[in-house]
Amino acid sequence: ERMAPKKEPEPEEEEPEPGSVPVPPSLAWTDLTLSEIRAFMQKKTPEESLTYIAEKFQLTDYESNAQSSIMVDFYLWILTFTKESGFNEEKASAAFTIIKRTHEFAMSDGGKQIQETFEVFRRMVLRHALTGVPDSVVLFTPEDVKLLTAYVTQTYMQHYRLYQYCHRNQQELDCHTTCLFVSTASTPAPLRLA
Repeated sequence: ERMAPKKEPEPEEEEPEPGSVPVPPSLAWTDLTLSEIRAFMQKKTPEESLTYIAEKFQLTDYESNAQSSIMVDFYLWILTFTKESGFNEEKASAAFTIIKRTHEFAMSDGGKQIQETFEVFRRMVLRHALTGVPDSVVLFTPEDVKLLTAYVTQTYMQHYRLYQYCHRNQQELDCHTTCLFVSTASTPAPLRLA
């Protein structure tokens, strides 16, 4: 009697570290992992934050490239908003990706209408806030949704056409250096001598 060869047990796939990969339908950890969000939140100065973002998103030419400068500023303000709003790491990561994807959609195919872009944003936010809806995850509270929507409408949507213009048109950097000489007045004589 011939025995069938024993099959080697297949190695079990290691579970990824929590916060290192996105778990659909959530967008958290898509663009920024847990460790990356924590690293940003620990930055003490705006300069440290700016450098961190520029390096993370390969925008280190932001001092000479206007489009890179705009994107570094855009990303910095999203993360600053999440920090100041008290979002935890998961909410901050999801909010960042939602706004980043909203911007990517807005700039695609030569630019989209603002109403269409806001609808894409709204759907992504609601997908992270509604219970009992297929392909959704409850991450944001109603207060978070209100804060996030107010932030996007009062910042990004207010400057929507400007973002589109800057995205479509290459900007030239004009650097001018001017030396100013300021004369200071001499010290007046004491009043008792006047």
